[in-house]
Amino acid sequence: MKLPKIISIGIFNSSINRKNLKISKKRLTTMFEIEMPIENSGVSYINNLSMPIKDNCIICAKPGQTRYTKFPYKCFYIHLVLNEGSLYNSLTTLPEYIEISDKEKYLNIFEKLYNYYNTSFENDEIILQSLTLELIYYLNRDSKKSVSFENFKKTNSSIIEEAVIFIKSNLTEELSLEYVASKFNLSPTHFHNIFKYNIGVTLREYIENQRLKKAVNLLITTDLSLAQIAYECGFSSQSYFSFVFKRKFNKTPRKYAEEINIQYEK
Repeated sequence: MKLPKIISIGIFNSSINRKNLKISKKRLTTMFEIEMPIENSGVSYINNLSMPIKDNCIICAKPGQTRYTKFPYKCFYIHLVLNEGSLYNSLTTLPEYIEISDKEKYLNIFEKLYNYYNTSFENDEIILQSLTLELIYYLNRDSKKSVSFENFKKTNSSIIEEAVIFIKSNLTEELSLEYVASKFNLSPTHFHNIFKYNIGVTLREYIENQRLKKAVNLLITTDLSLAQIAYECGFSSQSYFSFVFKRKFNKTPRKYAEEINIQYEK
């Protein structure tokens, strides 16, 4: 059996390693990157999959995938190189996001990996390989016996696709969580979970972003008043529209439109 080459083991903390950044750059992975989040924060993006980061999941990125992360993010990580063999096959078939029930088990493995990697005692390489094999074993076992995050996403993808179409077509309505969930015969709690699971933000955040996106288009392509734009985009009032817009863009709607129009005139 061909063993993986351990490239690095460590702890990543965006508040230290990527200070002042809100999101990492998109990059193409060149090795297996296995991560255990330490806290519930941020969003992970791998190819076409996105997942709010939770400390009850393991992230498994494979060579050739495109990934980036919305911060804050803190995790243990191990980077491995392997090009063939049974272990390679095991790693390539893992879901990108694996739900785990025994966090302490994985945390114990990662802590040992981290500690042994940062010492230089005799036989540490043997211990590191043993712990790495243990990690791969549990990842394969847990990904098969439980519903992975990827499968959960696929199961509900059609519902979310329909929900997105419904929301974009009805922005002028009062799109409460209860109202939208009822359109798909789901409880508000369940709909909230699968929506955030798939989209990466809450329903409220998504609706607000879509309304602002439509507002921006109306600001720069029409002569509608702010009151009319607020109505067309589903905001309860002009004042609330202006408040939300300024919170998002750091400037008033009219100031934003003026700056965009000046750019087009150049």
